[in-house]
Order: sequence, then structure tokens, then C-alpha cells
Amino acid sequence: MRLRTLRLDRIGRLLAPLVAAALLLGSPSFAPAQTERLPKVGYLGFGASVPPTHFQNRMRELRYSEGKEVTVEYRFAGGRPGELPRLARELVDAKVDVIMAVGDEPIVAAKNATRTVPIVMVACDAVTTGFVESLARPGGNLTGVTCITSELMPKRMAVFRELLPSASRLVVIYNPENVSKPPEAARLVELAKELGLDAKAVQFRTAEDIERAFSAFATDRPDGLVVLTEQRSIAHAKLLAELSRRERLPVMHSFSEGVHAGGLISYGPNYREMVVMATNYAAKILKGSKPAELPVEQPTRFELVINLKTAKEIGLTIPPSLLARADEVMADTVAKVESRTPLKISRKSFLKSFYCCKGL
Repeated sequence: MRLRTLRLDRIGRLLAPLVAAALLLGSPSFAPAQTERLPKVGYLGFGASVPPTHFQNRMRELRYSEGKEVTVEYRFAGGRPGELPRLARELVDAKVDVIMAVGDEPIVAAKNATRTVPIVMVACDAVTTGFVESLARPGGNLTGVTCITSELMPKRMAVFRELLPSASRLVVIYNPENVSKPPEAARLVELAKELGLDAKAVQFRTAEDIERAFSAFATDRPDGLVVLTEQRSIAHAKLLAELSRRERLPVMHSFSEGVHAGGLISYGPNYREMVVMATNYAAKILKGSKPAELPVEQPTRFELVINLKTAKEIGLTIPPSLLARADEVMADTVAKVESRTPLKISRKSFLKSFYCCKGL
């Protein structure tokens, strides 16, 4: 049998469709779909004892479900402030798109770790501490929400005088490693003295410091104690409540978290609202907003919270006038929330209430 000889041009015509098909299948349009990178948020907190529940809930409401629309890298210092700088650097190295820093100490760590990654803060007195240049124009890579504890002092002291009208001695307990607290403690002591109280400030850094302070109250007893609430004191809120009941000592907190842990009374901003406002900013930054262009917001809800169970345990009768104004009254283990319009308080009304209450 005679073999046919295939000409080169005939071979080329046979191979051309096969080569074209191979090239088409290998083109980007036919390649498997690439996994799109999810936006990434870094969450930096002092300890898991202050859980990120409000942040997580708000992110879901904004249609940022973890693992589907967003990735979240959580870093908690476990109550060890020395860990915060390392954890902040870890978030920067993880190439997060924004850092959510909750509390003054985490904010300082995040601010020192980066000047480029946007930071959203939940802070106290952000201008006084130097976190931002101004509330209207924060500048740099940091914005968020700040409480106004310095402006709340007169109102808080008015509540304290109404609670304990015959008090003569006051102790302010605070964390000196939180940049906003030393000036706040000094101003509160000064304000108490203007009201005729013998007042002093006591520092704490650890649970042992708190225990030593309360032990000292056995021989040098004040009539009441004011806790300058922040992440570290919230982490020790149950201990503060236990010691205050043991010593039968009235304790006032800046945030309701201290009362929910068993403390007596609080007056201050609604913490959940502050976290929700900050989370809104984190979402805006993920969509392209620049932190320098987002003015620092302030809380609008302020709440008076009273724990009647604790009052009973320490032998204190709460004045009816305070109970009537309370936004939340905790009786035994059941919390009764009053249906009230959230308080919106200006600096002018703070000062007005302060001078009106001087005669209490």
C-alpha cells in the first residue's frame, strides 16, 4: 500500500482550529473566576471582657457580614496594656483597611503604629488628649467619636450631691495610664472642693491596686467614690462592685456598664451609641471616605442608671427625685427600662444645672 504524503499547508489547515481553541480557553474570559479580596477591618481592644458585640451588630445592620462582605481581624490585650503596641503593629502588617480602636489606650497604640492606615476611635476628650487637631477638622488618619466627660463633670457632681447631700469626703479613682484621665481627675477634685467636699484622687493600674485602695478605706473612709470609667475600669467593674458592697460604699460610674456589673449609679453617655457611631464611620471609610474629611462626632444620648439592689445591700435610700429622672432602674435581678426621650444636654445646661444644684 502506497503511503500518502501530507503537504505542510494541509497540516497547517488542520492544526489552526485546534490552536485557536486552546488559546481561547486559556484567555482571561475563560479562566476560573479570581476570588475578590474582601475589605478588612482591624479591631483593637483592651480586653475581651469588653466584647465587640455592638460593633458586630452594627456591621451586620450595615450589610457587612463577617466572612461574606468583610474580614475582621480582632486583637485584644487581655488586660495587659503593654501588649497593645505589638497588637496594633500586627493589624498594620495584616494590611487592614481601617482600624477600630476602642478606648484611649488602644487609640494611642494604633496612632503610634501608623500614620497612613485610617483609624476610627471611641475616645474620651479627643482634643484634650491630642488625638485630633479639632472635632470639626480632625486631620491626619484618625476620626471617630469622643465622649465629653470634661463637660459632664458639673452634672455628674450635681447627681452625686443629690444622692449624698450630707457627704463631706470624696475619692476619685482613675487609671493614670489613660491619657485623658489625669487631667479629668484633677478637674473633678477641684470641682468637688468648690462644692465644699474634701476630695482626693487615687490611682489604679491593676486589680491589686483597686483592692489596696478599698482596704485603705477601712481606716480612711470617704463618703463616696467616683470611678472615671474607661476600658480598664470596665474590665474590673465586677471587682469594683464587689468591694463597694463589702465596704458598703456608694460608687458612681461614668458609664452604665459599671452599674450593670453590680455598681450603684452612673451618669454619662450611652456606650452602645458611641460604638454604633464609630462603626458607621468605619463603614464609610471602607466605601472610600477619608478620615480627615469626617468630623469627630459626639454622643447625643446621656443616661442616669441606678441599681436598687446594690443600694439596698449597702443600706442607702435613693432619693425619689433621682429615681423619677432615671433612664434605667435595676431592681433585684430585673432591669426596668423607662420609656423616655434620650437626654440631649449642652454645655450651657450642664453649667446651669451645676450652679442650680450648688445649694443642695
